[in-house]
Amino acid sequence: MVNIYNSGKRYIPLRTKLLVSYILLILFPTIVIGSYTYYKTANSAEQEMSNNLAVTLSQYGTQVEYRVNDIIRSSDAVFDDQVLSRYLSGYYLGGERHRIMTEYIFPKMESAILLPNTQVMLSLYLDKPTIGEYYYEEREEYLKEGSRLYGIMYAERIQAEEWYNKLDLLYDEQLWEQVGKDKRYDNISLLRNIIDYERLQKIGLLKITVKMRDIFEGFDLSGLGEGTKLLVVDHNQQYLYSSNMTAAEYDPSLLQSSEQYLQMTEVLDSMPIQIIALVPKKALKEGSLQVRNITILICFISLLIAILISYIISKFFTLRFSKLVRSLQAFTEGDFNKRIYYRGHDEFHQISEAFNEMASTIQAQIDEIYISRLETKEAELQILHAQINPHFLYNTFSSISRMSKLGEVDKLNEMILKLAKFYRLTLNKGEMIIPISKEMEIINAYLDIQNLKYGDRILVTYDVDESLLQEETVKFIIQPFVENVLEHAWYDDQIHIRLAIKREEDKIVLIIEDNGLGMTEHTIEGIIATSESAIGYGIRNVDQRIKLHYGTEYGVHIESVVGEGTVIKLMIPYTH
Repeated sequence: MVNIYNSGKRYIPLRTKLLVSYILLILFPTIVIGSYTYYKTANSAEQEMSNNLAVTLSQYGTQVEYRVNDIIRSSDAVFDDQVLSRYLSGYYLGGERHRIMTEYIFPKMESAILLPNTQVMLSLYLDKPTIGEYYYEEREEYLKEGSRLYGIMYAERIQAEEWYNKLDLLYDEQLWEQVGKDKRYDNISLLRNIIDYERLQKIGLLKITVKMRDIFEGFDLSGLGEGTKLLVVDHNQQYLYSSNMTAAEYDPSLLQSSEQYLQMTEVLDSMPIQIIALVPKKALKEGSLQVRNITILICFISLLIAILISYIISKFFTLRFSKLVRSLQAFTEGDFNKRIYYRGHDEFHQISEAFNEMASTIQAQIDEIYISRLETKEAELQILHAQINPHFLYNTFSSISRMSKLGEVDKLNEMILKLAKFYRLTLNKGEMIIPISKEMEIINAYLDIQNLKYGDRILVTYDVDESLLQEETVKFIIQPFVENVLEHAWYDDQIHIRLAIKREEDKIVLIIEDNGLGMTEHTIEGIIATSESAIGYGIRNVDQRIKLHYGTEYGVHIESVVGEGTVIKLMIPYTH
């Protein structure tokens, strides 16, 4: 008996390895994530809040732009009307002038001031007295509260105004500016030339006056946060309007205060202004600090819970694997009286039952061989030993141990379940002759286990005559060839295995074909040979068992080409 605990190497229990590996797998990413979060959350929170503020400010700018464009459309109704331009540039007398004004000009002006959603006061200043004046009185309540009014006046009324003398508009240019009494009453005006389209000459000035609040107020600005100052300034950063600050309170140095405020700017396309949001940085840092603290707390709690779960899982699996290892050691040393007992109805219980049944069957077969000493029973004992295949069993348990260390619980459970199914099928109550369908179930169970190990690297196709599945065959004759393919035939990252069952006259042919490395004629002869120097004991064993049960005309036939693959044909009799 080999004592693994006194092998000269320091013994570390599997439970300790599992626990340490689980803790390291959890601790390292938790520390990395926690540290990264600790140092980066503040910036991330500020950036996220800045993005949200930018979106809110952009939406605000879009809504303001819509109102401005609405007013511009009102001016377009007058500016683009060529009929109106012709009437304003011509000279009319008496009844004709009255008819033109009442039937066309006044309705046109009326519709222009009703077009925008906001209240506007529209004034036309004609360079020449082509038609009569029609004007409204600039009462203080109109200028202060806003109103829908229009008037037609001669330009000589404003020729003394400084703003008018400085005005230099191009043909189709638009200008937003505070002129006359606009600044006193928080108004702003849109200025455009009136053109005679036939002679392409300026014939007057169009002025549309609107309240600043009608452009910039009435929107939901809660997304900008508490304490945020919203300013509207011109291209020279001169104060135009603010909903939470008066002109007297405005200080241009606020726009340079980068330490105290985060400044965000939105520029309008249709109006030469800038909308500036000044967000207190203190508010940004308070929010990011809270998020950072919560993140650290969550990481710490998650780490504690993960360590506790790791301890429970490692203890659970190591207790069961310890029983498996002890029983397997006894089994490999010839003690078939060792049994495994588990409570519950999980995969460990299934594999323990299969293991116990396997040990009982093998013990019974050994006893029968010692009593009968028959050649047939000797062959059956060999197939039982081939079924056990300690190398395959050790590899499978090694894969199970690796999955448990990596925490692949779902894959681990699937591996154990398929291993239990495989041994349940291979034992089959000790029967040596089984239906071909049962033999296919055995090889499918074996491939299921190998697929968990190799993943999508194994490609299997089937070409089966289902009418032959109820025919009988010697048990466990396909698996050794498939195992041989997976052990020795790999040629690339993937290997293709074709399993076929067909009838040829009075024989049934079971075919195992692969696209692997292939074999030379010398290697094939060494496999089939019966001398002591022969190779391929498992293949020769299958050939002898088939011949023992059905006669020398049946058995194994091998065809192979180096670099192309191998075709194995197992021939058994067709009895129906």
